[in-house]
Amino acid sequence: MPSKKKIAGPEDVEPVTVGTVRYEAPHWGKAMGLGQNGGHVTAVDIATGKPLWTVELYKIEYRPNMEADKQDTFITSLTFDADHSRLVAQNDRGLRFALDLFSRKVTPL
Repeated sequence: MPSKKKIAGPEDVEPVTVGTVRYEAPHWGKAMGLGQNGGHVTAVDIATGKPLWTVELYKIEYRPNMEADKQDTFITSLTFDADHSRLVAQNDRGLRFALDLFSRKVTPL
């Protein structure tokens, strides 16, 4: 009987914090109704634990002839720029994106 390989999930990304807000990279966006797995950042109020907002950093164009879980692209790291005004995320394909924390504009790096 052939073995069925299960694709391992991505490693958790260490959240980062500025002031009273924690920034997280949720992996399983489809389960949250976001349309894709990976590529999102969520800001969470530390005091209440409630999400403030979620932004999509990049779009995954799923091809119908390929398994969706093989196309998921996950964020692997979160850091801040020098003045903590932009969150910098890198994904498992090595692409980097900067999220302006005030305007929420995303810029590929």
